[in-house]
Amino acid sequence: MISAGDPSGDLHAANLAREIKKLNSGIHISAVGGKKLNETSDTFIYDIVGLNLHGLPSVKQYFNLKKLLNEDIAGYLKKNKPTAIIPVDFYGFNIKLAQQAQKQNIPVYYFISPQIWATRPERINAIKEFVNHISVIFPFEEKIYSQAGVPVTFVGNPLLDTIPTMPHKALKNSSSEGFTIGLFPGSRKQVVSWNLQTMLDTAKLIKDKYPQIIFKIIGLYSLKNCYMNVPKDGFEILYESDYITRANFDFAITTSGTVALENTLIGLPMLVMYKLPWPLYFLIKSIIKVSSVTITNLLTNEKLVPEFLQRDAQPDKIANTVLNIISDENKLADIKQKLENVRDILGEPGVYNRTAKLILEKINGL
Repeated sequence: MISAGDPSGDLHAANLAREIKKLNSGIHISAVGGKKLNETSDTFIYDIVGLNLHGLPSVKQYFNLKKLLNEDIAGYLKKNKPTAIIPVDFYGFNIKLAQQAQKQNIPVYYFISPQIWATRPERINAIKEFVNHISVIFPFEEKIYSQAGVPVTFVGNPLLDTIPTMPHKALKNSSSEGFTIGLFPGSRKQVVSWNLQTMLDTAKLIKDKYPQIIFKIIGLYSLKNCYMNVPKDGFEILYESDYITRANFDFAITTSGTVALENTLIGLPMLVMYKLPWPLYFLIKSIIKVSSVTITNLLTNEKLVPEFLQRDAQPDKIANTVLNIISDENKLADIKQKLENVRDILGEPGVYNRTAKLILEKINGL
């Protein structure tokens, strides 16, 4: 059984399921997840991704999830006795699933660690108790789990399997014709509402200095209504763009998250900004345990990507920093080279295949 609870986890889980099937076509895969897992599994139990859970569930969602775990899934496990459970990220739900599995002596092989190194490090205690082995996607995670006594393997980052090495692109300076800055306001409605206007105001300040600069917004068609206030003149919205399109940008202003790592792997210099409601900000700030919200900075151990968070996320401050970077061709070239070096830190392509082999070896060794 494979379990994922959000769109990115659903994609990673489905890719892993395909690799398991390639290695052993006779394996029966049941799944709790979303559309991708529904397409790749033999038995699809529940669309948890469709609940669009983010943060704390509502009261109704909580009781639905509790019933799903304690009745539907517990009953399925007891009746069908899967050989193994593979949770993918999504700690809150998946650690409860791991508990259910342990009650029935079913081994649990976790893929993609919850970010315990960023927030709530105490979660590693439950992982140690209920998980037989964890496959992690960042090299520093292997040391954290190993020191805590959790069986762990660094398998590499799955983005290496989806983002190819980009061909060399000639650097432009900010005065060049066609210099393009991408705006990445987020993949969730709330995040876009918190950050897009600041990005637009920043872009206008940059355009005052360099009127020829092109701005393109990377949006999601499912969030089309979020871009209603984007000026028609001067801002093109690209829906569901691919990495090749993005690689042709010269700079990016983005919210934090996976998008920053994606931009890193295509060698796109960037700045990260993030604003959210103050009560939520103080709550998150009280539990965050890392010096940077950008994974690129953590991997390189330097402030390679400037960050402007909450009070600092002001259009004039952001614009001044962007102008300082893009007006210096040597600085841009240095940043681009350091970003491209991150690919080597993250391992080798073939992550899903390696993980599938590792899990099957453990299953066969039972």
